[in-house]
Amino acid sequence: MSLIVFDLEWNIGYQPKTFLYHGAEQTLRGEIIQIGAVKVDETGRVLDTFSMDLKPRIFRKLQHHIAKVTGFTQKQMDAGVPIKEGLARFVKWCGPDARFGEWGMDDVPVLKQNLYLVGLDESWPAVWYDLQQIFLAQHPRGEGEGMTLESVITRLNIPTDRPFHDALSDALYTVDVCQRLDLKKGLEEYPDEESQLRSAACPPGPEYKKVECFFGYLEKETWREDPVLHDLRCPWCGGVMEAEVSPKATPEEEDKELWMRRGNNSYYGLCHCADCKKDAIIRFKLSRRDGLHWAVARVAEVPTEESRARWQKQKKLLAERLKKKSQTKAE
Repeated sequence: MSLIVFDLEWNIGYQPKTFLYHGAEQTLRGEIIQIGAVKVDETGRVLDTFSMDLKPRIFRKLQHHIAKVTGFTQKQMDAGVPIKEGLARFVKWCGPDARFGEWGMDDVPVLKQNLYLVGLDESWPAVWYDLQQIFLAQHPRGEGEGMTLESVITRLNIPTDRPFHDALSDALYTVDVCQRLDLKKGLEEYPDEESQLRSAACPPGPEYKKVECFFGYLEKETWREDPVLHDLRCPWCGGVMEAEVSPKATPEEEDKELWMRRGNNSYYGLCHCADCKKDAIIRFKLSRRDGLHWAVARVAEVPTEESRARWQKQKKLLAERLKKKSQTKAE
């Protein structure tokens, strides 16, 4: 077993850049300017390394914040290997069945977007691990403890004789952390994508009756439009559940469902079953782990007096905001 522990540095533009991915508009997270990677065995022993500076095609001017954080220069970026050639060499070095490990969950989505933009296979890599989560499972976070790579390195008293925010250096620091873990156990116990989505959608506390996961959507708003996602079935009797009507629905829009937003990627609504007369809070949790495709968890939560009261309060506040907005517009 070998693992590619890697880190990327990427440039961003002064204006957002979008691109079409199979007809769906995506926002480019960044264009890779440096790759650092280390092949390790199951103990974290270093087998090989890879390091390369890349010359971008889209964000050709080095953003000042990137320069400040990384120490990268415009001259260094201009002298890099053309990005398509560099990525192709990296793919070859890794091999087709490479498994990846990264600190956090930012680098693989950027890698996949960049692979697609230069015409390489963005379905690779198929398997990757957030090594930060493996670390947390074996070394629970203490109060006030940071989880940046630099803070963990300091906490573990690992010598800091290399610069941070250099791709290969950060990959090697991540390997230093891995060598203080039971890496084999962490990889074997690492949850798959569905398990991760289920865990994120079902925080401890409420009682859940049903959890379903759906994958491969290109658009974030698909959960509003896909009839499969809106075929709401009662978790008790299997009957059709209907969501409450939105306060902003007109009399002609009696079927306009009300879904409250929680954070950026979570929506919930109180739904009723006409057959068994029971209610459930139906929640949708969205995730885009690979940077290109959305996954959706649909959860049926058993309402409590507290959650019902909270729902009624939120609905009332929404109705008041809509009324005030309407009055302001009229005035």
